Amino acid sequence: MTERKYDAIVHYVMAVCGGFLGVYGLVNRFNIFGSAQTANLISIIGDLFGKNVNGAAIRIGGLLIYISAIIIPTILERKTTWRLKYLAIGVEVIGVFILSILPTDMNPIFGLYPIFFMTAFQWAIFKGANGYVSSTIFSTNNLKQTLSAWTEYYLIDKNKEERKEKAAKAKFFGGTLLGFHIGVFFGYFFSLRFRIQGIWFCIPILATALVLLLLDDYRIREDKKEKIGIYREDI
Repeated sequence: MTERKYDAIVHYVMAVCGGFLGVYGLVNRFNIFGSAQTANLISIIGDLFGKNVNGAAIRIGGLLIYISAIIIPTILERKTTWRLKYLAIGVEVIGVFILSILPTDMNPIFGLYPIFFMTAFQWAIFKGANGYVSSTIFSTNNLKQTLSAWTEYYLIDKNKEERKEKAAKAKFFGGTLLGFHIGVFFGYFFSLRFRIQGIWFCIPILATALVLLLLDDYRIREDKKEKIGIYREDI
């Protein structure tokens, strides 16, 4: 089977997208990080204790959107043969359009509903590359994996094969971390300059990932054709 040449690069590009979306929510929606649910879940409990039923309901709505965006691709992965990475990019393009037309003065949690769906959907589909499981929408675990792999690398004897494996692992997770924070940089720049409309600058990132996916699929199709041709000649 032909290996996907650009698999890791696509992962890094989607990490750029993840960083961009994360900071977009922080800048434009009152410093709320829409890529994760930890703070939202805590705030739901806080709203319930404070008897803020409306606030809790809005946050629960966001939680349900996030949950659905994880469940849907999980089902599709089991029940279809679709190339779901294309679907994820399509979902994010639609999300970009929706984010661009939402008013600036709306409830910030409502304003994050598209990001809840986009990032969770991305997380469920772009799970990693090169045999590593890695998120493209967070940085904490990527930081942990990078540091632990480099630490182990320096603790292992130089002549052992395991040392090379740790170096490769550290480079992969470090590359994901770098990609994420490149996205953070551009997300800050365009959000501060263009506010809500800054989301449109996520499109070139998604387009880059799409082109790389198409190139990989084209290579695999051509390789299959070549192998079939060789097989027929042998017959």
